[in-house]
Amino acid sequence: MTSLVQLSVDPDLAHHYRSYGWWRDTTFLDDLAESVRTRPDAPVMINGRTVDDAVRVVTYREFDQLVRRIAGGLDDFGVRTGDVVAFQLPDWWETAALLLACLRVGAVAQPIVPQLRAREIERALGRTGARVCVTVDNWGGFGHARALAEMATRLPRLRHRVVYGDAGDTGAVDFHEHFVNRPDPDLSSLSPVGPDQPSMVLFTSGSTGEPKGVLHTCNTIYAGSSGLLAEAVRAADVDRAATTMRVTHIACPLWSVFGILLSGGAGVFQDVADPDRLLDLMVQAEATRLMTSAPSLTALVAAQRERPRDLPSLHTIMAGGTTVPPDLVPMVRETFGVPLRAVWGMTENVVGTAVRTDDPQDWSAHSDGRPLPALEVRVATSEGDGATGALQVRGASMCVGTIAGSIERISTTGTGHGDWFDTGDIARTDGRGGIRIEGRVADRVYDVTCEVMIPVRDVEEELLQHPDVKDVAIIACSDGTRDQVCAVVVPGGESPTLEDLNDLLRKRGMTELYYPTRLEFVDELPRDPAGKLRKYLLRESFDVGSAPSAVGMR
Repeated sequence: MTSLVQLSVDPDLAHHYRSYGWWRDTTFLDDLAESVRTRPDAPVMINGRTVDDAVRVVTYREFDQLVRRIAGGLDDFGVRTGDVVAFQLPDWWETAALLLACLRVGAVAQPIVPQLRAREIERALGRTGARVCVTVDNWGGFGHARALAEMATRLPRLRHRVVYGDAGDTGAVDFHEHFVNRPDPDLSSLSPVGPDQPSMVLFTSGSTGEPKGVLHTCNTIYAGSSGLLAEAVRAADVDRAATTMRVTHIACPLWSVFGILLSGGAGVFQDVADPDRLLDLMVQAEATRLMTSAPSLTALVAAQRERPRDLPSLHTIMAGGTTVPPDLVPMVRETFGVPLRAVWGMTENVVGTAVRTDDPQDWSAHSDGRPLPALEVRVATSEGDGATGALQVRGASMCVGTIAGSIERISTTGTGHGDWFDTGDIARTDGRGGIRIEGRVADRVYDVTCEVMIPVRDVEEELLQHPDVKDVAIIACSDGTRDQVCAVVVPGGESPTLEDLNDLLRKRGMTELYYPTRLEFVDELPRDPAGKLRKYLLRESFDVGSAPSAVGMR
């Protein structure tokens, strides 16, 4: 068994990565210390908060102080190198500080998006054996603190529950009393995380299989983040990095937390998915760059067209997470006066490709971009250029290990360091050294409100437990006005209702955002000769405006 502390990359490869500057001998803690020394009163976070109806402008000095105090609180809990500290908090600047505090004590941070509910939270904590979990009392109509208290007896490794808000209701430790309202601690005896040491575990969506924990180091994150920033930051500008992505996901940290520590700028984000609020916040912050998803960007375009704002500092808009619809590309340029640049990445590689400034106008309608410097990309096909094939990657931004099932099952093979990692996506070359995703990524179902994928396989496996479900596929499709999570069912007896299916998921404790909102029936699911499900045929059948396919609908 490989432990978290023992994980490492082949020394020759690590030396190779360092020789190109993709890896380094320092961490994001050193970047923070440098900015505290040189620009202590400059903003590091500009955080829109509905919790207190305010915009909080946080300086580097204030941020560093909270990082140190939280680190002191974790030290009081006995957190040491390799221990996992989980947190499920909204998009607040304190969430980012907690992430850095984990690095300060040598712990492995486990961020969990706040939209997940009891079933998924318990699974995530059980798989990593988290020693500490920090959560909010209530958020989005859900009692996070009570859910954590109820499951704690089934999590033998969980020693400490910390609650932001009403901690007394569940007998938890109060966030502010333990982490904030305390003297500055002496951290001289602590060992901060090393650049090659696992420092973050993130779970994949499970959209194409069982969710797995992905282990990153400061250096794997640096390799992706620094490469992307070279494309998105202009040296002469004051960097203000806005995003709709979650602080507890991979995209926001690389863009608006770790990314701004590298640039000396400020992250701009808010705790609700509200396009009007974000655009107003971007005006106030004088945002220079924006990272978002295609669905959220569509909403931002509509809000900007309804009430135009002046955003003279904005020079870069990037979109990832899902394939960018071609018609969105000119809409962004016309609305914001800035070209839309598509990016592609996955949890395992932080970020992989990006459309460049020297690509043709509206190139994001045709491409997901060229590889960033620290990653090699290839389309494995026996045919020539332009043919589709399996998208494979390897390089310095790849994760160093994965957790399958539990912390006792850490794998370091097939992670893309030396060997090629099969992403599971189908792509083709774009004729300019880049790629265009063509398949399977479309089989993923995306929830706009939390900027994460729905774990399709997990939902399907639960629905198969219903006595009237013989076979099922979860797809994303449109009714002509909005995207829906559609369950396509082969009945095994009586035809179940949508409420029947959702009642089953509710009893299993599944996150409500994962519930299907539409139900369709077919005689059988379309599969290829090898038995692989052809979901694109289902989308063609049930998407409004699509040409009908040969699927046998009822």
